[in-house]
Amino acid sequence: MAKTVRKTRGAAVGKKVVAIDSTLGVEKNILIEELAAEAKIYVSLVRRLKSMPENDPGRADIEGELYGSIAHLSVHATLLLEEIDRAIDKL
Repeated sequence: MAKTVRKTRGAAVGKKVVAIDSTLGVEKNILIEELAAEAKIYVSLVRRLKSMPENDPGRADIEGELYGSIAHLSVHATLLLEEIDRAIDKL
């Protein structure tokens, strides 16, 4: 995994962001959308769990769905990070 140093000021930062963004292209947008969609599912499941009593019989099903959502978030985030690392390596 490539190490990056973030700068908070200067024109060089803007140029690197544009370069990374253009290197990633369409694949990045797809990965971001997939991650965002799964994040919405995760948030919805957490809200449902918070509103359910501990002894609710349907709670186990929601917890199972939450587990799956967390696994999907991990996969989507990992793929996006790998794609960003590849773009950084090309710079």
